[in-house]
Amino acid sequence: MDAKARNCLLQHREALERDVKTSYIMDHMISDGVLTVSEEEKVKNEPTQRQRAAMLIKTILEKDNYSYISFYNALLHEGYKDLAYLLHGGIPVLSSSNGKDSVGITSYVRTVLCEGGVPQRPVVFVTRRKLVNAIQQKLFKLSGEPGWVTIYGMAGCGKSVLAAEAVRDHSFLEVCFPGGVHWVSVGKQDKSGLLMKLQNLCTRLDQDENFSQRLPLNIEEAKDRLRILMLRKHPRSLLILDDVWDPWVLKAFDNQCQILLTTRDKSVTDSVMGPKYVVPVESGLGKEKGLEILSLFVNMKKADLPEQAHSIIKECKVVECCHWGILTDLLHKWNQS
Repeated sequence: MDAKARNCLLQHREALERDVKTSYIMDHMISDGVLTVSEEEKVKNEPTQRQRAAMLIKTILEKDNYSYISFYNALLHEGYKDLAYLLHGGIPVLSSSNGKDSVGITSYVRTVLCEGGVPQRPVVFVTRRKLVNAIQQKLFKLSGEPGWVTIYGMAGCGKSVLAAEAVRDHSFLEVCFPGGVHWVSVGKQDKSGLLMKLQNLCTRLDQDENFSQRLPLNIEEAKDRLRILMLRKHPRSLLILDDVWDPWVLKAFDNQCQILLTTRDKSVTDSVMGPKYVVPVESGLGKEKGLEILSLFVNMKKADLPEQAHSIIKECKVVECCHWGILTDLLHKWNQS
């Protein structure tokens, strides 16, 4: 971890340990691939909230820049805007020198995506350039006007990774969304859960509290607040709704925004207004992409993989999002080969 990022964590350690509830924070970090399940259990085994937070901070301090950014994004997602603000100055610059693929990740992109809560690339990542281009082309068709672009496909096919990758592009952001990008992990929600998501988003969009110091009390009020914030404070920005399950949820966001969403059901947008475009994602990758994932995970050149690798790929039906369960299954079969 960069010295600046590490010092920022140490400087604000007391506030973080005092206020952070670790459960949902760790969910985000595990999803980003920067925290393991065993590390999560180690944190959970601490007896008090403060001790759990202290153990999480200690764990992060032993990790890399990606862990810092994942923690920062998790704080934003869970409504800890004041704590995220404390860490903002320590956000590290990602470069190829740290061994991660950073093509197109300029300082401008890094700042926009961090502030918007966009997830990082998975630890093991392969590109699907054609699909990323297709998503960008559909977003470009909106031409700055309100509308919807839907990425749909089966669970685990890499929709969220593709959505994040589509905006990880300096020139594309400058031309299409100079107002920024704002990511919301939606999931399956009831009304109270949706209200909390909307409240957190409104808080993030109004960090200087120019519009209101009070959280919206119901979904309709939150919808109105979001419309005003997007129109007056964040024009020409993109709202990304990840993992949408229910059509009624989208009605809360149907307020003249440009929206990119991921879902298993492309019909979720049937009840909303405006132009609509879809990008289908197949449930699996081809053999060559599967071999590329396996080679990255075992740190071996693709050409050097043994013959058994081909049957492993065929049996596991590898997908781009690289769920840890699938990767564990891959390694288990690898060790048995």
